[in-house]
Amino acid sequence: MSHPYTALHTFHLAVRFKSLKHTAAYLHLTESAVSHQIKRLEAQLGYALFYKSGRQLKVTPEGRRLSNELAAPFDHIDQLLSTPTDDRHHPLTIYCMPSLIEPWLLPRLLTFKETQPNYEFVINYHSSAPEYLDEYSLRISSHEEGDSSPYLRTKILTGETIPVCSPIYLARFTLPISSTDMLAADLLHDHQQDSWQAWFSAQGLTLNKPTQLLYEDFHLLKMATIAAQGIALCPQILIQEDLDNGILVALSEQKGNIGRYYAIEHNQYAHADIQALLQHLL
Repeated sequence: MSHPYTALHTFHLAVRFKSLKHTAAYLHLTESAVSHQIKRLEAQLGYALFYKSGRQLKVTPEGRRLSNELAAPFDHIDQLLSTPTDDRHHPLTIYCMPSLIEPWLLPRLLTFKETQPNYEFVINYHSSAPEYLDEYSLRISSHEEGDSSPYLRTKILTGETIPVCSPIYLARFTLPISSTDMLAADLLHDHQQDSWQAWFSAQGLTLNKPTQLLYEDFHLLKMATIAAQGIALCPQILIQEDLDNGILVALSEQKGNIGRYYAIEHNQYAHADIQALLQHLL
């Protein structure tokens, strides 16, 4: 039995919008018509595509697998069929690491909105980014050298780190502090637990003690470092102001996380609105 294009496209949109009501409005249909299309598709497939969790519409695991297969071709088709005269703006979603939102993203987004006041934005943490980025989405995050990605990626900042601590924590040591002194200190780790091991290895030292203080992202790591919890490897580009103000102190010029960088990722069929935003951010 063949599966109608219309019902598959409706399902694709319902996954994107997470709402039958919004899908119906986008397609200029009634909500019951959209529901009927999806129920007919479920009957043909032999499994459920959605379920209700409170008032929220959730995708079943089987529905998610189908959606992942449909997303790229339908995004491409939508792009090909979009007309230059269509001046309606679809919300643009940005998934960004917390550490880059305030110092990097928001100032650039503010100037973009001043010149393009009709755009609608949704800003989410990077951790909530879906597996698939549609043509109206950007993802801003850190990457290690050699990482591969199914998306187009543009580097924006280096993510290489230096060891830092607060002046309060530094007062525990006799200056100047050495790499051996740091080996015995309270070491704060980000999501890459081997960062400190690699840093000490470059000094000819071996870190044997287990990880005790692990933070999910740089934002939490920086807060802990300022609060005198220990020494951390922090991206210099994101803490330069704290170094200049004496809030943090650099302990060595030896870089860590060699090859790490921050980048923007997007779908190769990104909408013209996303392309315009990307050019502004860069």
